[in-house]
Amino acid sequence: MSERPLVSVVVPFFDSERYLAACIESLLVQQGVDERYEILLIDNGSSDGSAAIAGRYDEVRLLREPKRGAYAARNAGIRAASAPVIALTDADCVVGRGWLRAILDGMREPRTAILLGACSYGGGASWPLRLLGAWENAKAEYVLGHCEPAHHFAYANNMAVRTSVFDEIGPFEEWQRAADSELVHRLAARRPELEVRFDRGMEVTHLEFERGRARAERLKLYRRTNSQIATFRELGPAQRVGVLVHLLAGRRAKA
Repeated sequence: MSERPLVSVVVPFFDSERYLAACIESLLVQQGVDERYEILLIDNGSSDGSAAIAGRYDEVRLLREPKRGAYAARNAGIRAASAPVIALTDADCVVGRGWLRAILDGMREPRTAILLGACSYGGGASWPLRLLGAWENAKAEYVLGHCEPAHHFAYANNMAVRTSVFDEIGPFEEWQRAADSELVHRLAARRPELEVRFDRGMEVTHLEFERGRARAERLKLYRRTNSQIATFRELGPAQRVGVLVHLLAGRRAKA
């Protein structure tokens, strides 16, 4: 890729041979960015064929982080990144062809510090899982657009952050989970004038889940782990109704 990238893509992986090639392939066919981006893959101690798969691609840079944990691996990628914007996704995701273009367009607004995008599920996803995905996207869009920062959250499988944010407030906490949401709350405390926004043009497809129950269990886990963030507050009844109204309005607009 270009020697002076506009964006650095950081992807941690651990025993991800089932999905990793599809993730990499999706990153290599990005449109509208003139190849001015770098791809950093961070092996977090895989014991399967993931590293060998990553090594097949000359276009990517393969790093290794021995400290276990996805956030430790992401921080290793962030330290090695050379662009002013860092785009984050996971090895079990494929990104839309306009993903990086949407990120760069979204970052044109100087006050935007962090972007979150829309997530969907693969072609084999059940109807309940697709409905849950629509709820998740509506919730992110509504909460970031209409709710107080105490309710804000993030997810590193579809996230972009200005490198200057990490330079100023530090890297991800190397927790097992919820460090992406913690970063958003740390930013709100330190730089309240900066914005965290949702952008539907940033699309990724999450390949790991095919059934709604498995995803719902994971979301329950996220809710529990968010409680370790001192400033985080779950949505109340009024905000949940707001998400539902937002979801239904969006579905009517598409009809």
